[in-house]
Amino acid sequence: MDVVQRNISPLTVVARCIRSRAQGFWWAAVAGLLLILAVELFVPAFQQSQTPDEANHLLAGARYWQYGDFGSNPEHPPFAKLIAALPVLGIPCPPPSNAFYFKGENFDSGNVFLYTHDADAMLWHARLAISAFAFVLALLVLAAGCEMFNRTTGLLALLILVFEPTLLAHGAMITTDMAATCCIFGAVYAFYRWQSHPTAQRLIACGIAFGLALAAKHSAIFLVPVFLVLATLELFFRTSPATLNSGKPNCGLRMAGSSVLIALIAYIMLWAFYGFRYQARPGALAMTPTLVQFAASSHNPWVEAVIPKIGSLHLLPEAYLFGIVDIIDSSKRDPMFLLGQDYTTGHWFYFPVAILIKATLGILALLMLAPFLNVLRQGGKRQVMVYLLVPSLLYLTASLASTMDIGIRHILPVFPFFILIAAATAVALGRKQPWGIYAAASLLLFHVASSAHVFPNYLTYANEAWGGPQNTFRLLTDSNADWGQGLRATKNYLDANGIHDCWFAHYGWNVDPAYYHISCKPLPEGLKHMFGSPLPLVPPSITGTILVSGSEADGDYWGPGDLNPYAQFLHRRPDAIIANSVLVFRGQFAVPELSAFTHMSQAQQFAGKQQWGEALSEAHLAIKLNPGSAEAHALLGNLFLQLHRTDEARQSFQQALSLAHSDHPEFQLARVLNIPAKYISQ
Repeated sequence: MDVVQRNISPLTVVARCIRSRAQGFWWAAVAGLLLILAVELFVPAFQQSQTPDEANHLLAGARYWQYGDFGSNPEHPPFAKLIAALPVLGIPCPPPSNAFYFKGENFDSGNVFLYTHDADAMLWHARLAISAFAFVLALLVLAAGCEMFNRTTGLLALLILVFEPTLLAHGAMITTDMAATCCIFGAVYAFYRWQSHPTAQRLIACGIAFGLALAAKHSAIFLVPVFLVLATLELFFRTSPATLNSGKPNCGLRMAGSSVLIALIAYIMLWAFYGFRYQARPGALAMTPTLVQFAASSHNPWVEAVIPKIGSLHLLPEAYLFGIVDIIDSSKRDPMFLLGQDYTTGHWFYFPVAILIKATLGILALLMLAPFLNVLRQGGKRQVMVYLLVPSLLYLTASLASTMDIGIRHILPVFPFFILIAAATAVALGRKQPWGIYAAASLLLFHVASSAHVFPNYLTYANEAWGGPQNTFRLLTDSNADWGQGLRATKNYLDANGIHDCWFAHYGWNVDPAYYHISCKPLPEGLKHMFGSPLPLVPPSITGTILVSGSEADGDYWGPGDLNPYAQFLHRRPDAIIANSVLVFRGQFAVPELSAFTHMSQAQQFAGKQQWGEALSEAHLAIKLNPGSAEAHALLGNLFLQLHRTDEARQSFQQALSLAHSDHPEFQLARVLNIPAKYISQ
């Protein structure tokens, strides 16, 4: 029997679900699942090292509280970071400054903030704080399942969520992903409750939930078209011959007026998170670059024209507008790694394939069974299912157009909706006597077992059809596999095996393995090379133990084939895998391409000191080690150019362009952009 729709809160819905049957069983089941969720979140939160974005987000939250500086990490709204920073409010953080570039300053200062104090304790407490969003999401999913369907569906939805590896992977990370997932689902659920039983209280609750979602992540803007579609469908469902001529127009006007009020409440809520202040930075501090300059750097005509105009009218907070520009701009730059192949940019099929890899086979089977079991129509739930299908499908469809395909976490908000559909399908399957209940139980049990098997390394999860979590690094990269979270596990492995002389290619350019007392000599990282940071010198041959991050081995920031200096480690079977993310190899390894990159870095450092002889020597050595490197020839050409040796510069540039066009030009040509235009045209 469904929970009766009344003017009650979601918590009351949960309480009535529990009380309505065998009280002891329901309390025990819900409490037990929440306890399991706590273990699943807190153990990885304690064991995992810092991932690249966490210090940045934590510093931003601390600056919001201590200085009112919303120009710190403006690419994301403040809500999640404010919650994460609550446990560290007593720790002084670096003050805001007019840095030459706000993003770079925030990453650098974030590391200072974290590692000049007890970084482990700060991360642990901040992760505990932000995990509150995961627990709220669990209760919302339970309440929605009870209210939209029935008590069994609600409990099964909670079970599925508690063992959903992707949600668990990001449930206690100091990022905005789980906060956005919780708030977006909460806003849609609040909209459903308001439409089901319109009251002033539910309308206000819907507006507040919408505002919280907007303050959690910029992607929550997608709720605007979602609500429009849902409102339109509500009008369609309410249309009948009796109301066609009289009720529908009035209903439409009421719907429009109420929707405006919801949007107004959300708008006020968003401004409240920025202290009702347009200026991003406090006092006389200003953003560097300015909003107009930052919008112009996107080279997007719409952004250049519209965003500064919105800013001049103060229609949205300045920091929020910076975030919109940053999200649109960064979506053009990121390379993509999928199924063992590197791409220069994202493609539409990334997220559908990532879901097939990262979701458990049990849940995928339930989702595929849903249409065949007529879940959309059973029990008069067609209207309810619209609230699950419209948000998830619209969000997923919008993601197909994104080219920032670096992590399934960017579509995390679709998971709660899919979970409820899967739970409803399991209930419908269980009604197919006598085999249905065994089939449903088997799929749910497989889901639980598959998730439990990867504990506590949920970030590396891949289902059994793709080889399991130890094979994830060959399929996906970055926050899907190795996000730099395995340093503590690496230290434990080295100690357990008595390894002291080793080399380590760590993924996580702003985290120093030495903090975890890892004494391995450093190998170059792709992101550091891409940003032009100095690289440690590496010989052309290494004997001993080499540790390679899965995200370095896949070459996402290096390129495919011979462009990736770690390619041999991607295709070679490792001697061991640490926490499904760090590959261990023992033996003798020829790494001339890797050594060439380090000598190129040395050449650039010498050039910066105007030590031209040493710079030329290092550049020539890089070419000797890797004759096919267009990048090395372009570097040599620029050194010749600075020495006014134009004929030699022209020859080096021509060689660089020839190599770039002949081998993976889609990657190589982007690496020789520092060649002056007149030499490209010759």
